[in-house]
Amino acid sequence: MIVTSPLDGKRCLVTGGAGFLGRNLVAALHAKGCPVHVLDTAPSPESRDGVRWFQGDVRSHADVLAACEGVDTVFHTAAVIEALTHARRSVIHTIESINIGGTQNVLRVARRSGVRRLVHTSSIVASFCMNAAGGDESAPYSTSRDLYTSTKIAAERAVLDANGNGLLTCAIRPGGIYGPGERMTYGRLVRALKMGVPLVVFGDGAARLDYVYIDNLVDAELRAAERLVEGSPVCGQAYFLSDETPINAGQFSIELVKHMGLERRLVRLPSPVARAMGAGFERAYQVFGVGKPLFTVANVKLCDIDHYFSIDKAKQDLGYTPLVDTEEGLRRTAVEARAYYDSL
Repeated sequence: MIVTSPLDGKRCLVTGGAGFLGRNLVAALHAKGCPVHVLDTAPSPESRDGVRWFQGDVRSHADVLAACEGVDTVFHTAAVIEALTHARRSVIHTIESINIGGTQNVLRVARRSGVRRLVHTSSIVASFCMNAAGGDESAPYSTSRDLYTSTKIAAERAVLDANGNGLLTCAIRPGGIYGPGERMTYGRLVRALKMGVPLVVFGDGAARLDYVYIDNLVDAELRAAERLVEGSPVCGQAYFLSDETPINAGQFSIELVKHMGLERRLVRLPSPVARAMGAGFERAYQVFGVGKPLFTVANVKLCDIDHYFSIDKAKQDLGYTPLVDTEEGLRRTAVEARAYYDSL
């Protein structure tokens, strides 16, 4: 039996607390009676008792130091999601400085501030394109050169290497994160649909991808934190996390749109064509610095190569079981997405 140390009432810091995962983690911790510190570059929203907002940057020693004051547990979610393989040096530097340098800074300051435990949100791309059809955490790190994959791997390695000497760490590798209020991936889809753009999907629909509903991910992150105690098998480990029902990325979008009650023309781009287009978008962005790519080569690969993993390790060590299955998660997401669509 794994010993746990409940978070209830413990002061916690959520980096990237204005993001989709961050907001939901803050709400869950607040519900557990935890005083919550939030560090984000975004300005504070409406004030909430028990939540203290620090507008700052994970790359700044002073900003992280202030946010870490009196903190027991850090949930590090701050990152730039940019899957570019070809980019200007300035773009590369910015992304590396946040995803890698920011993580290293959070680790240094957390240790010096007496933080006891740190849960890092990594990604399924840690093993991107590496024999990912039902594999587990023993799969090697990806060799993909896109910025998101390479920087998330470097950050995860730093977190796992930092475990010990007073600071206990672990990493969660979620599949595609979705749920009501997600505005980056599915918000962009909804906005495109509102403009009358057809639903575009890549590949033949055979490849499958892991997804994780937001409530499932938050539950796993809390479980991981509570199991970061001396002698626990969780310390220094990474965990794939999903709903355990992989689905093709294009089919996921098709199902979401159907649940929203919309009918849109479907355009299916063959993988070679989509990859060539993605590479062209990236090169144009690299050369001219404008016209951010509509999609990248890495985006296409996630849709046409199997990327799903076993979550047996999370079940064993974290006691994790998905609270919400994908069908129900899609239904809940579609209800809110339709309301967002109607509001545009």
